[in-house]
Amino acid sequence: MRPLVGITSWKRTLDTFYGPDNLQTLSTYYTDSVEAAGMTPIMFPSSLDPSQAPRLVAAVDGVIVSGGDDVDPETYGEANTHSTKVSAAADRFELAVIAACRDQGKPLLAICRGLQTLNVAMGGTLAQEVTSSGGAHDLISDDHEAMNERRHVVRFEPGALLSDLYGADEAKVNTLHHQGIGRLGADLVVEGRTDDGLVEAARYDGDWWALGVQWHPERLDGEHQAIFEVFRQAIEAAG
Repeated sequence: MRPLVGITSWKRTLDTFYGPDNLQTLSTYYTDSVEAAGMTPIMFPSSLDPSQAPRLVAAVDGVIVSGGDDVDPETYGEANTHSTKVSAAADRFELAVIAACRDQGKPLLAICRGLQTLNVAMGGTLAQEVTSSGGAHDLISDDHEAMNERRHVVRFEPGALLSDLYGADEAKVNTLHHQGIGRLGADLVVEGRTDDGLVEAARYDGDWWALGVQWHPERLDGEHQAIFEVFRQAIEAAG
């Protein structure tokens, strides 16, 4: 049986045949990567009541907390200085999903916003603006093609899971975020950082398999697919 993986979505207003419509969105890059790794994806709508999270998590073998817009700073006890398009409802649901995964021992892969939400779930904070002109995280551009081509280096910590996974002490990754980890959450250990010191990968240090990366491996080719492969292996080991 192929493992069943729940993936959180993001609610957006998009133009449709009916005019502007509210849609639950999930990039096919996620579902394609999950299927390529031998798993079956299903969507977890971000607008669901948090009370439904334990039942949903119980119905799947693992969960991916996907990307989206900014986490509401109120979630980690700070004033909003640079966060946009926040959704407190999505935050509450995703935090409940992460808690249910931890309680039930279901493997969790957290991508981009997902890593940020995982960090907040563990009591950490976020840096609301990490970009700077010419820095490791350059300013966000409206040129979507240029943004998708942009890369920076993440250097892995000694003994990191990702170092073994990539077979190297660093990797070139995409740069599609303007926020990142501030104070690292409890029970998380750093897997990798950029040259400016920003934590871009972390994992849970304990008997629950949870890994988060700030980049989007589903939008990268080659060795980055290994992240989904090791996630499947964690699911099989947990089962």
